[in-house]
Amino acid sequence: MPKSKRTTPVTPWDPSKRATARVKNPIPVPTDCPHCEGTDIEICKNSRVYRGRTYGEWPWVVMCNTCSAYVGLHPFTGIPLGTLADRQTRDARKRVKQEFITWQETNCLSRNDAYRLLAQKMRIPSEQCHFGWFDFDQCDLAMHAVRKLEQQKRYRPDSPFAKLRELLS
Repeated sequence: MPKSKRTTPVTPWDPSKRATARVKNPIPVPTDCPHCEGTDIEICKNSRVYRGRTYGEWPWVVMCNTCSAYVGLHPFTGIPLGTLADRQTRDARKRVKQEFITWQETNCLSRNDAYRLLAQKMRIPSEQCHFGWFDFDQCDLAMHAVRKLEQQKRYRPDSPFAKLRELLS
């Protein structure tokens, strides 16, 4: 039996079921802003963020209309990529994630292993270790954790188990 073709466009209010199912740890659209405590929050096009220009294949964000904190949505879903973030928080997330990726690549770790190690150093459950979920203080904690991980002995890429054992200690 052939699949039926969708006749309506995909929007955050009528998302792709397949894309929605791929999101492992979905979080709900916020109802209040952690930065200004405002409640005027809506899903809108990212052109509101980028001065009238629309970017990306899925140009949607969740935005606080009081303080302009925002976060993008997982592609073809209505699920936020993280929590609402002001400029300071977005900048902190970008900085620590870049340092984390550099450390991960330098140590030839899989993404899952790297996130598990970061969560362990931060003393949080690995299911909650998402840069998009971190507030400013958690970004600072993550940066300290990444720097501690960087200081640990590095192994040759041909020794993944020894490397992982050392990083876990």
